[in-house]
Amino acid sequence: MRLLPIAGIVLLPLAAPGQFTVNPDRLSPTLRNLEWRPDDQALNCSVSSLKPSLNYGFRFQSGYIVRVPMSQYRGKGHRWNILSRVTPDGGKPVYFLSRYNLPDVPRTTNELEVGGGFLVGEGKYRVSWKLQDETGRVCRKQWSFEAKRSRSESKVKVGMAPDTVDSFSNWTVAERHDADDAAPIRLTVLMHAAPTAPRRTRMSARDRVLLLGTLQSLLERLPTSSVRLVVFNLDQQRELYRQETFTTRNFNDVAQELDTLELGAVDYRVLQNQRGHVDLLADLINQEVNADHPSDVVLFLGPMSRFYDRVPSNAVTRPAAGGPQFFYFQYRSPVMRMQSTVPDVIHAAVSKLKGKVVIIHTPGDFAKGIDQVERRTR
Repeated sequence: MRLLPIAGIVLLPLAAPGQFTVNPDRLSPTLRNLEWRPDDQALNCSVSSLKPSLNYGFRFQSGYIVRVPMSQYRGKGHRWNILSRVTPDGGKPVYFLSRYNLPDVPRTTNELEVGGGFLVGEGKYRVSWKLQDETGRVCRKQWSFEAKRSRSESKVKVGMAPDTVDSFSNWTVAERHDADDAAPIRLTVLMHAAPTAPRRTRMSARDRVLLLGTLQSLLERLPTSSVRLVVFNLDQQRELYRQETFTTRNFNDVAQELDTLELGAVDYRVLQNQRGHVDLLADLINQEVNADHPSDVVLFLGPMSRFYDRVPSNAVTRPAAGGPQFFYFQYRSPVMRMQSTVPDVIHAAVSKLKGKVVIIHTPGDFAKGIDQVERRTR
């Protein structure tokens, strides 16, 4: 467990890897009880609920942040169980359990901050929440929220049915049930596994959720006959993952690859090859153009790169008539909406191939980008 001290607060990752759905009948009566009791032993903590927002998987995400003063603990062996019950109006409750083994706690005035979350469809929900430590002390909170699209998101199709609850870790792709006159396409996704902030060298849990969520939505919205997925990183100048016939069964493989990616460790040979990222990018493009069975659409997906040089014209093969159409779905933080930005190396390469670059600040931008792919391939 890695702790991040920031201004008197010690942080744990927001997307808790230990959170899972649970059958409440399998929990002890003491733990599964979420109602206040007169004999409760109070644990000092503060809980803030997170406003639901539409993510890039076109699902509403919500959750909580809890802060606990560590002056209540000292030494080793302390444990937390965090139980959340999320109940849609008129629906069945879903229970989430997180378990934490606290590190050795010295004498301190710091707080420990942890968070958890869940995915929901449109609708109204009630949450009952409880943190219980190994001594039986508890902290409780109840709240309600409504998940609904904003005016700018009114045309976005939500990826979950109304009044449903799911876990962040459930990477599945919903079947397409809508009638669609578009012919299925052969699709290649070239995913740039990198932090959303170009200056950072570490991918956060939010970065991984963003990449997997956008991939999930692409496969749900685009009619495909085949999907090739390639995950790469320009800083490390290497291909991280390749699956020629990608299906939903491979999602966990990709998630695991992203979880274990350590961008801070770079081979010395990478540092010596200052143009290696350009060579990697050109090689990825040339493999797609010269493939025995080329895709109809080759789509770069990921955050803006921190490289701004150009791919030489003689380094890439331009697709012939009827060859792959290239797209670049580039994520930028909403705070960068009003900032002029120099095109990064992927942007420059896709423009050289007469491809389409779609800048994505919001889920609404992402939905419009998918519409552009469908229109240009019809």
